[in-house]
Amino acid sequence: MRRARSRSLKILGFIVVPMLGAISPLIALPAITANFGAVAWGAIAIGQSIGMACAVVVELGWSLNGPQRVARSSPKNRNQTLAAALLTKALIFMPMALIAFVAAYMLAPTFKIEAAVVAMGSAAVGMSSTWYFIGTRRPGWILTIESLPKLVAVGLAALAMSLGAPLYSYALAVLAPSLLAPWLTVLATRLRLSDFRRYRPSRVLRVIQFQSLALSARAVSAVYIALPITLVGIAAPAAVPVFAAAERLQRMALTLLQSIPNFMQGWVGSANSASARLDRARKAIVINAAFGVVSGLVFALAAPRVAHIVFSGVIEIPLELSSLSGVLIFIVCTSRATGNIALVALNKVRVIMISAMAGALVGVPAIFLLSARYGPEGALIGELIAEGTVLVIQLVVTLRARRPPAVNLAVS
Repeated sequence: MRRARSRSLKILGFIVVPMLGAISPLIALPAITANFGAVAWGAIAIGQSIGMACAVVVELGWSLNGPQRVARSSPKNRNQTLAAALLTKALIFMPMALIAFVAAYMLAPTFKIEAAVVAMGSAAVGMSSTWYFIGTRRPGWILTIESLPKLVAVGLAALAMSLGAPLYSYALAVLAPSLLAPWLTVLATRLRLSDFRRYRPSRVLRVIQFQSLALSARAVSAVYIALPITLVGIAAPAAVPVFAAAERLQRMALTLLQSIPNFMQGWVGSANSASARLDRARKAIVINAAFGVVSGLVFALAAPRVAHIVFSGVIEIPLELSSLSGVLIFIVCTSRATGNIALVALNKVRVIMISAMAGALVGVPAIFLLSARYGPEGALIGELIAEGTVLVIQLVVTLRARRPPAVNLAVS
């Protein structure tokens, strides 16, 4: 009974945490559009897009191979792995924050400083240790360290903007919780100074090199996941507010659905044998695909009404646009299982990088050219082409796999 209750609480935690992550932006969006208009939302969206792309580099691929690694590590090795992750991410964040700030300032048509600070805050999300709490099955820590501070900060910013505060208050609400999270992680996990001292500069560089393959897969995928709004901003600036609105709601839905693969990463990684991990990974693909079908249909029907409320009637999403987003949700839900779960369990991270490169090669020109010709609908079709290419490659390799090779995942 105790074991069943504990498992139920953990599953509930993995559901609640992404739900809060999806809700927190909803609190501020009506205040932004109602008080500053669609143009301000477009600038903020560009800052978020650039920052999210930089966050992928800051994150260094730890969310890809980290959860399954710590799931079967000893407590001591877990602490050392977490210390290595925090150090390497902090080192990468400093230059990436500057790049995010400058790029957003240059590309945002208005509210340049606000967009630049939002870009820095979004880049800082890459320093999150959510991957560690997923692998150790501690969703409560994600709630207290990651989700609640963001929810409170964004809620206060929304209230402040409604009372007349400038848009800059939202930018600070994005930045502050992301910078606070690593410090809270150190306190919560009781990391000691000795855990960090063992990583001298040369060893930190070796860890970064060790993560380079996972980072490459993440960095390439960021081109068609995080940067579409920026690409549309260059190719068709007038389409940014509507496309960014659909993209934001779509990503909120995917954030909520992230609870399913999050829970399954630890479940697959904790299997006793390679064949058991493969069996669990294939079950995870079926389950995630089923949730993707249902969620995509619900999103297609509900998004137009939700958008009217969230964006204060300033921005509307037509049914044809929400339907394209619904199909994209199904594809992404499935590829989360084929990539982050199955291919990692099979020790085929290189295939993730190859599929990401293929998606970027076809997706970037598709998004750029189709958005210039067909506006928001064209941009979403470009995303569908990119994500569909990735899924086909990953699915073929996963279905052909027989037995994953043994691998030593210890950080050295």
